[in-house]
Amino acid sequence: MQSTQSTEFPTPCPLSPPPASVQSPPMPAPTDSLTGVRDFQQHTAPLLRPELARLAREGQTPSQLFITCADSRMVPNVITNSGPGELFTVRNIGNLVPPTTDDSVFAAVEYAIDVLSVREIVICGHSGCGAMQSLLHGAHRRDGRAVTPLTRWLRHGQDSLHRVRHQPARFHGRPPSTDPLERLCLTNVVQQLDNLRAHPSVTRKTDSGELRLTGLYFELSTAQTYVWSPGNRGFRPVTPRLGSAA
Repeated sequence: MQSTQSTEFPTPCPLSPPPASVQSPPMPAPTDSLTGVRDFQQHTAPLLRPELARLAREGQTPSQLFITCADSRMVPNVITNSGPGELFTVRNIGNLVPPTTDDSVFAAVEYAIDVLSVREIVICGHSGCGAMQSLLHGAHRRDGRAVTPLTRWLRHGQDSLHRVRHQPARFHGRPPSTDPLERLCLTNVVQQLDNLRAHPSVTRKTDSGELRLTGLYFELSTAQTYVWSPGNRGFRPVTPRLGSAA
């Protein structure tokens, strides 16, 4: 980030303030990233410090690799009710898993499997995904428009576009969605699971029963999580355990 340098100007002649009737209302105090950090240091850090100190000594032992979208509304540790050291997380635009020739995601996959020995990899999509909306609008196409890092990245979602035309995913027990964006958001989770299975390390571990792959879909408007059920070819709602508090 470039620093802002102050520049000396001659002191202007004093002017009378405008009448109160035309003065602008006072501006709210600006906020920055440190506002939340200060609150964390004051209220949350003292509570987490013992656990983080333990993790610093013993290292991380997450049980799962959690691949999800960079959307600011998605908070993995909240929707999984997990804490520090429990999720090894990868976030990108559209929760995409590129081919094995692309190292961006599979470097983390390899580390999670071979170094951290995670037992589960989760692909978690969500409703209203901006990346999927961009795909529907053709942002990935090579049609003379400017090529940007975003358009190149979105090309990894072309298989999801093809799949949604022929094998759209759906919610179990519901008619197929009439919303093209919802259909693509759901189908994209299933496609990325298939992309994940193509990785040799993933294939080896799943075949031996040491690794489980899970597809999740988070519906923002209802705060409801759904899990992909391959046998039923649909997403089922994740429900509270019997006897748990409502």
